Amino acid sequence: MKPLIIRQLGYVTNDIEGSAMAWVETMGAGPFFILPGMGFKSWTYLGEAQEMTLDIAFGQVGDMMIELIRPNGPWPNVYGQSMPDGCVPHHQGCLVRDVEASSRLLGREAVTRAELSAETELRYFDCRDKTGLFVELITDNEESRGFFATAIEAASSWDGKSDPVRSFPAGGN
Repeated sequence: MKPLIIRQLGYVTNDIEGSAMAWVETMGAGPFFILPGMGFKSWTYLGEAQEMTLDIAFGQVGDMMIELIRPNGPWPNVYGQSMPDGCVPHHQGCLVRDVEASSRLLGREAVTRAELSAETELRYFDCRDKTGLFVELITDNEESRGFFATAIEAASSWDGKSDPVRSFPAGGN
């Protein structure tokens, strides 16, 4: 099996802004972009449809995107039984050209399937027994690469101090 390349570490938090600032102050990550109420064309948990939106913040530290997630939907869900206190490790995110083929290589059923758009889907797999975290497969296409590029480009020109937590650019990727 060709190795999956981890491009993102995901965390679930009850405090998006506070967790983003903690990453800035302790790890030099950033800047972080806040994207409230991210919706999906479809979202399932254990094969059942759920209404889910996510408040997220994302920023860059070195070659890795850090994604902070505050779920807005029913519990339980892929993020746990209830909202955690603080900032809890959740997943390793990988961009893949063929989500279906990569899913088969993981050898397990997806816990959650979601469509961001007609072109972009994601699937979460419970791999905690093997890798310690969930694995998120994300369609590798122009839309998802643009999302990752936003964080990379902002980090490359950031002074490490100004505007460490900001709104996602209007009309952004």
